[in-house]
Amino acid sequence: MNWKKMINLSKLAAMSLSLMLIAAGCNTQDSATETTTDGKGEKKIDEIDISVTHYPTGLYAVPYDVGMEKGFFEEEGIKINKIIGSSGGGTTVRNVLSGDLPFGDVSASAVFQSYLAGAPLKIVSGGVQSVGDVVYVTRKDSDIKKIEDIVGKTWAFTNPGSVTETTSQLVFDAAGIDPKSLKLVASGGVSEGLTLLKAGEVDTSLLLEPAYSVQKDDWNELLRVSDLVPHYQQSVIITSPQVIKENPDLVKRFLTAYQKSVEWTYANPEEAGKIFAKSAEIDEAASIAAIISLKEAKHWSSKIEVDSINNVIKGMKLANTLKEGQEIVWEEILNMDFIPEDQRLDPSLLESNK
Repeated sequence: MNWKKMINLSKLAAMSLSLMLIAAGCNTQDSATETTTDGKGEKKIDEIDISVTHYPTGLYAVPYDVGMEKGFFEEEGIKINKIIGSSGGGTTVRNVLSGDLPFGDVSASAVFQSYLAGAPLKIVSGGVQSVGDVVYVTRKDSDIKKIEDIVGKTWAFTNPGSVTETTSQLVFDAAGIDPKSLKLVASGGVSEGLTLLKAGEVDTSLLLEPAYSVQKDDWNELLRVSDLVPHYQQSVIITSPQVIKENPDLVKRFLTAYQKSVEWTYANPEEAGKIFAKSAEIDEAASIAAIISLKEAKHWSSKIEVDSINNVIKGMKLANTLKEGQEIVWEEILNMDFIPEDQRLDPSLLESNK
């Protein structure tokens, strides 16, 4: 299937998200959470499944792995039974909607596209707020040595609506490259993109840390996206209005546990790296190195930054996934009631595309 057909299918899928959420909402209380009792009828713990993009090998996973390993979620009365991964973009959103999952850690651009398609999702927290883990590579025999050499070549991102599509456009903009001067291909995922790269069907594709640190000797590094895009809200944590209405305490406790995990990770990067390496089944030294390098950038946080969100909007405009006149009413999509006041932002500072 060529990339244009994939984008068209993605748009059709996005248009169905609203109906899927309504259908999912009818069953959310029964299937998204299960409350275990202590035998006396008193609540003991909420058992839930969640969806996280690129789980378990993407660094989105770190706070969840740490939180489960160190007991931060159980301290808040939550047991995560299963984490469902996805290949990026709108896939995680669909997992949340069709799978009756109360929470998803998903790319901000995919959430905005779903909102514009009519899905009544709510962003309740930040997640990953940098793209320091995204590295574009070329083959060892490639004549592409710098970003300007990509003109006339083929560039692979993962999925329509994904972080890699919007940040690709921001990279071209920052480098002064006309995106029409090269061919863009939606590979379907990170591993799929590398397969295309090996076969010579694309000229550059991406790796995510810490996989890049493990495989870096197999490729030439073209660029680390954060070098050209220093501010970007890579992911956010979403839920449905029904979960907020019926179980606001669960939302509060979940986000409290998430932030506890983030703070512990920054204080203990080496141990966090070991926990992540075990879960992702990857090289421990590479995992530790990746987390230490991302600690300085505050890669994970409940906080949502104005500049980072506005860069997402800019990237979507450049990718033509946000068209003129498609207004984002931030009060409709943002609910910051569940994060500390010092982590909240003023929605009037955000680009609405009005």
